[in-house]
Amino acid sequence: MNSKVTKNIFYEELQEAGQFKQLEQRLLGESNLPGPRANLGAASTFADAFASDWVSDDAWNLLMEWSGKPESAAPTDDPREFLPFCALQAMGSYYRYAEPSRQQIILERCQAAMNDSRWRMREAAAMALQRIGEQDFSALRSLFDGMKDAAGPLEQRAFVAALAHPPMLKDSANVLYALELSEEILDEIAAGQTRYGTEDFRILSKGLEYALSVFVERAPEHGFRMLAKFAVTDDKRMQKIVKSNLGKARLAKKFSQDVERIQLMMNA
Repeated sequence: MNSKVTKNIFYEELQEAGQFKQLEQRLLGESNLPGPRANLGAASTFADAFASDWVSDDAWNLLMEWSGKPESAAPTDDPREFLPFCALQAMGSYYRYAEPSRQQIILERCQAAMNDSRWRMREAAAMALQRIGEQDFSALRSLFDGMKDAAGPLEQRAFVAALAHPPMLKDSANVLYALELSEEILDEIAAGQTRYGTEDFRILSKGLEYALSVFVERAPEHGFRMLAKFAVTDDKRMQKIVKSNLGKARLAKKFSQDVERIQLMMNA
């Protein structure tokens, strides 16, 4: 079944409240779970169906029900986990068209999922935020600015993962914001405000190890200045973050001289 036909089926079933159970069974069957890779195509198609100013109360209630499923009801790597995974992304699609009270709920659900114990739900949070940011970057920025002072490592990881989304980085102002927020996070790490050795820090570090290169590629002058700032630290964890980004092909191939300069600084 091609994607266009699948999308049409999703639309039909979403607009018929009596077919929501059938839709649920379809998603469960197409989830590819248990397994290493969920069906991202099916999730995206489902989410796309909510990019509309016509979403019935029944359809909204379905998203509320699914996105609120706790781990006990939708365990990791279980087909049932696919329902909240899809629903959260659909909320991201719907954000632009939703009334303010629903927009607030969508942001609250995304924030909660940033700290979810299930890694797929944390990914769903970042993907939902990317959908919001593509439509309204100011909403994304407002959310992050309101959270950042008290944000924990998992929330910080969600910030950088969401921002490392090329369609949102066509605007230079968005890139500079991503770099500024990343630098604030790195400053906290360098100052010892983030607890090393925890699983939450490992997850944050993994995110920073790739996301920074996405930002630096699009604003090399500011980006390499930031990497240079943290390259000279004696903190091995910080050096790992910088080194990993320098090793990404998007920087190593396009900006070989800048990469070599910072590598020399690290080895000095």
